[in-house]
Amino acid sequence: MRIIDGLKLEGCPVEIPDCGRDDLPEFFKEMGYKVGVEVGVWMGKFGKILCNGLKLYGIDPYKYEPTLRAYRSQENLDYAFEEAKKNLKDCDYTIIRKTSMEAVKDFEDESLDFVYIDGNHIYKYALEDIVEWTKKVRVGGVISGHDYIHFMTPDYCDVKYAVNNYTKEFIKKWYVLGLRSKTPGLKRDKFRSWMWIKV
Repeated sequence: MRIIDGLKLEGCPVEIPDCGRDDLPEFFKEMGYKVGVEVGVWMGKFGKILCNGLKLYGIDPYKYEPTLRAYRSQENLDYAFEEAKKNLKDCDYTIIRKTSMEAVKDFEDESLDFVYIDGNHIYKYALEDIVEWTKKVRVGGVISGHDYIHFMTPDYCDVKYAVNNYTKEFIKKWYVLGLRSKTPGLKRDKFRSWMWIKV
């Protein structure tokens, strides 16, 4: 595998330099996409960026669950829901208060142009989201998500392993936004996003 200035030229994932998740809405519009799902809304800050000219459904139960340690309490989730409503009030965005696996049943297979997954980061749930939401995206659409990382504390995240294991079995070419190493002058999110185009 050749590497020039940190950019992998062969193999997967292909790292896209000077790129972050805030660039996705423009890419989606250039691809002619119109409707997608964001799994994990939280306060709606990224949803507000993502829905720029797009119709979005946001999936988040806003219900405390012990595996979601980052949220700490139901009070935090109630506050996040109220903030999401404020942040998304001027967007074509519908919040669906269900778990990911409850909500996925509400969408027809291949009915979406894209999905952005940023829900429960524990391996089982992250992999389940990838498997089930992929079915809802049409051929030529994008499956993507946040937090291509692995860490144990303070809040467990195993998205990287879920993405790696799924792509190893089913995806030939896929991408991570931003370079692995931070490069002065190049944009890179603290926690990188991943994506592939469904074929």
